[in-house]
Amino acid sequence: MDLAELFNKYGSDKDRNGYAQVYHTLFNDKREHKINMLEIGIGTMIPGVHSSMVGYSLEGYKPGGSLRAWRDFFVNGNIVGADIQPDTQITDEPRIETILCNSLNVTEVTNAMKDRPLFDIILDDGSHADMDQLQTLRNFYQYVKPGGIYIIEDIYPGSKVTVFPALVGSMCNNDSYFFVGLKNNICVIYKKHINSNRLNY
Repeated sequence: MDLAELFNKYGSDKDRNGYAQVYHTLFNDKREHKINMLEIGIGTMIPGVHSSMVGYSLEGYKPGGSLRAWRDFFVNGNIVGADIQPDTQITDEPRIETILCNSLNVTEVTNAMKDRPLFDIILDDGSHADMDQLQTLRNFYQYVKPGGIYIIEDIYPGSKVTVFPALVGSMCNNDSYFFVGLKNNICVIYKKHINSNRLNY
């Protein structure tokens, strides 16, 4: 299956939001690599809590849908998920590990990341609030391998992340980054510096 089919199979909204095409472009040639990936925000189904998937997920969804899609896509990959809600924790599925962690709390992040190898990909699908996305970037960017990719999903129109993109640059050492999308915008950061003098974004 391709990545869009996998997201849909597991009830994730990532294909519906237009992300599958971006991720296919970025990662399809890495499907057989030993990818170490972290997704922040596993997708709780507790009604009324922040970033609940209730009303957003596809039919048949259960917490961790996108983790399962990534696991099946990266056939040799190690997939880690982090979330603050207890219903998101998975204990019995191959090549998926989950941790309880508040991405905004530097102490919790430091403890959760202690003794872990760096990640090839970190994807923030957590809070979706702009200041939370920036704080999560501040807390997690150090755990991306050189040459790895950090992605912020679900950047809303008018978000400080896009209105003041230099904030992103200041938190990623001005490594290469760009924005994709019209409605459900994402920011892709490539952990490698280039000597660019761009004025516009």
